[in-house]
Amino acid sequence: MVREPAPKDGALLAMFLDAAILAVIAAARWHQLRHHDQQVAAAHQTLIHLQAAYEQTATAPLTALAQRRPPQQIVKRHILLIRQAMPAHAEQVVEDPAFDALTAALATAEKAGHDPKQLLQQATDERALNDARSPARVLTWRIERLSTRPVPSDRARVARMRSAARRQGTAVSPAAVAASQPQPPQARRR
Repeated sequence: MVREPAPKDGALLAMFLDAAILAVIAAARWHQLRHHDQQVAAAHQTLIHLQAAYEQTATAPLTALAQRRPPQQIVKRHILLIRQAMPAHAEQVVEDPAFDALTAALATAEKAGHDPKQLLQQATDERALNDARSPARVLTWRIERLSTRPVPSDRARVARMRSAARRQGTAVSPAAVAASQPQPPQARRR
């Protein structure tokens, strides 16, 4: 957030508040596990104030983003990707009022060269959506933040595939690795 130029529509502040909410939730859970009742109460009070500030701040940038909703065929493809990436929350995300903003963020990221399925998976893996008031809003800000990073190189994609396969206990086929590896440049002839 610090390195990127600030958007004019308040999106940076909304992303910051979203991250602060996440930090306060984590702190509250940490203190709750250790039975620090006063700190838990303070964290919950802070959470109420941060959520109120977020609600006020996020409305304008989400509305601006939603106005850039992609064509219906792209929206349908994104719905399929959402159902694959997070089957337990898919219907809640699709019915969320912030869904149009999420599809616009995914479409923008895709135009920049990012893989929307992978971005959704990364955004989902960051933190569970069980306690999110608006999972589409949460995902929108995560996608916005993740898509500001450079598009991964072919080598990084291969490494990510291998890492994911190891975590799942499966093997990556040589054909999949070969298909995603960069091809060497052709030798020049004179």
